[in-house]
Amino acid sequence: MLLREMAYVPVTLLRQYGGRAALRRFQLRRLNRFLAHANAHVPYYRGTLPRLESLADLARLPLVTKAVMRATPNRRFVADGVDTGACLEWSSSGTTGHRVTGWHDMNAHDYHMAACVRRFFATRRYLPWDRLAHLKPFPMPGRLVEKVGLFRRHVILTTAPPAEWIADLLAYRPKVLIGYPVHLRELVRTMTPAQRAALRKDLRLVLTESELLVPACRALLEEGFGVPVRDEYSAYETLNIYFECHLGGRHIAEDRVWVEVLDEHGDVVPDGTEGQIVVTAFWERAMPLVRYALGDIGTISPEPCRCGRRFRTMTLTSGRMNDAVVLPDGRKLFGDVFLGVAMYEPGVAEMYVRQDAAGTISVYVVPDGSLPAERVLAGTERTLQERAGAPVPLRMHLSDRIPLTPGGKGQLVRSEYAPALAVNRAD
Repeated sequence: MLLREMAYVPVTLLRQYGGRAALRRFQLRRLNRFLAHANAHVPYYRGTLPRLESLADLARLPLVTKAVMRATPNRRFVADGVDTGACLEWSSSGTTGHRVTGWHDMNAHDYHMAACVRRFFATRRYLPWDRLAHLKPFPMPGRLVEKVGLFRRHVILTTAPPAEWIADLLAYRPKVLIGYPVHLRELVRTMTPAQRAALRKDLRLVLTESELLVPACRALLEEGFGVPVRDEYSAYETLNIYFECHLGGRHIAEDRVWVEVLDEHGDVVPDGTEGQIVVTAFWERAMPLVRYALGDIGTISPEPCRCGRRFRTMTLTSGRMNDAVVLPDGRKLFGDVFLGVAMYEPGVAEMYVRQDAAGTISVYVVPDGSLPAERVLAGTERTLQERAGAPVPLRMHLSDRIPLTPGGKGQLVRSEYAPALAVNRAD
């Protein structure tokens, strides 16, 4: 509902600031209201959720993983009496191909949409009337607010050939460009210097979404487009989790989500320590998910951002748990290692990696045409062996493009060996 969303905008802008102690009290109240609702009305949780005396108490509750959701009928997570037809449906096929479907109630979604306004304002390079081009693998419905010239979004479908993206971008002349890193990298790779120069005449900002943005990719995009790149982290199940400010702080949306970082045993780690990301989106009422394990890896910073926002900051460090291959000695090579090789190895345009259940690692290289294909394969294998620091059995293959998931994302690495979090639930 647009009026409710508009009413939430000033609230979400104000909640970025103030004391952290007050924010923690607000989060505890909202979490307890959220847990009481799930305890009374959601079949999966009914009669099992306690009242929290402190935020730390949440860590004693069981996790929900995607494997749990796939094994549980969806309606057991839906609150009594909810008309899912009146909710916003989400579907996460993820990186496994196993579809998980759920629903956001419209009040929670309206608050999320209002909170997204601060993402744009935090960059200090976007105004509500600026032209924004959005690279997307599926069409996005227009919104009423766009009819009055605010938050206009011009969708460019990435299902079309890249040449059509470029023509559309140059005709539209956006001030802001947003897209998945895989598509933005494709743009940088295929645009001519003259086309990039033409785009830069109006472009002021690039925003990335949905995929891990590693430093090497950020540097490539900033050099290619000639403007700052700002990141965002979200998931279909929880919506926005962090947004990046003009100083580079990736602020957790702490007025609507509680984020924990866990070690391999499922215990919460201190801020500054890498671990697996678990999120509780405490505004949700249609389908509350308590301590939802996204499978991503990151850290929460122990230091506040210099911009003055009270929301903690975090960083995704290595992507999803199955975005790594397991070496024979037990070490892992994460996607950022392979991405670095793909970006800088001579003759390589793109690369993706798959590890099967038997541990076989297959590397698929997309040549850029500048060198003989066999030479590119040999050079890539040699560089990967050097990065691994020990001999690694690799099967090298040629390919023409990174395959996309059903959601339109490019999955660089997928491994059957990725560990999963323990759920610790006794029904």
